Amino acid sequence: MNILDVADKLTYFSSELNSITNLMGINLAYSDISKSNELERITFLTEYTKQLAFELANLSKDITNDIRSVKHE
Repeated sequence: MNILDVADKLTYFSSELNSITNLMGINLAYSDISKSNELERITFLTEYTKQLAFELANLSKDITNDIRSVKHE
């Protein structure tokens, strides 16, 4: 597997994580869970997943940009 394949997979996984967090957010919006520890944990996991997706997307962009700059040198 070459580095561009890795970057593509990172982008794919980032997109999947974003989709999961969107579904979690929708479920939380319609949930009957009152403000409790469980809701706080689920909200934390949702935010953490969003952050991971964001960082994966940035890593993928950095890898792709680095490869492009090396090819143009």
